[in-house]
Amino acid sequence: MPLDDTTVRVYSIIFVAITAVLIFTARFFHARRSRRSTGQGAAGFERMPGWIGQGIETGRPLHLGFGGAAIGSEKTPIAAAEAEFFYHIIRATQSSDSAPLISTSSAATVPLAQDTIRRAWQGDPQWKQAQWYPQGDRSIAYAAGVSAMMGVDEPAGHVLAGSFGPELALMLNSAEQLGQGTLAVSDQLDGGAVAFAMADEVLIGEQMFSAAAHLSTDTTALADARVSDVWRGLLIIGLSILLLINLSAQLASVSGTLVLAAALGLLVVSALLFRRS
Repeated sequence: MPLDDTTVRVYSIIFVAITAVLIFTARFFHARRSRRSTGQGAAGFERMPGWIGQGIETGRPLHLGFGGAAIGSEKTPIAAAEAEFFYHIIRATQSSDSAPLISTSSAATVPLAQDTIRRAWQGDPQWKQAQWYPQGDRSIAYAAGVSAMMGVDEPAGHVLAGSFGPELALMLNSAEQLGQGTLAVSDQLDGGAVAFAMADEVLIGEQMFSAAAHLSTDTTALADARVSDVWRGLLIIGLSILLLINLSAQLASVSGTLVLAAALGLLVVSALLFRRS
């Protein structure tokens, strides 16, 4: 049964209110205790200090790629999230002779890349570090341009986090041949598959939205990432319970008591797994 506009608005307000309460609660508890972990673990971030150190020692920049993530489109949240991620990476490279290179295939994202460098880099602004290549969601020209840049500038490592399709394979293959490390994540299914198969380190799905929390020294970023984890867990649990209820409604042999027991068991197991993580 479709919901009317009033009901949708009410549910939206409730969702925003609960999210705000969870965020402020998580920030309060994170602020009261010392930082003991980096939040949800991802092996890719363990390689980041090595690439940053290598770049500082050799004077070689890191390469940060937005891909096709564009401001002013449906991919604006991805571009904004990766800009925050890149901001913390650039802040960590302050001792280097040059700021990281930022590439994009969206002309609208160039000002965002330049502003990210301006905010994070304490030295003279290095606008040339923001590079644009011919655009498109699956731009082979962008992949070719980045591959050529790899041989010329010899980056210490590549963080390709944004919107990439199958063209990501060309960039990852070039980096592998040149012995340059890669961390990749894409909002596109085919790009994510390529990253999983070919990148040295990979992030999966919504990890791109919490990536900044792994490099930030601000405990509020960790709290926000934890709230994202909570909502993701609640969504999975809710969908599983709805599936059980729907199954019991279709199969007369399945009793309501059995469905309730299964739902409670699912909640207990989920809580234990979340607590352990």
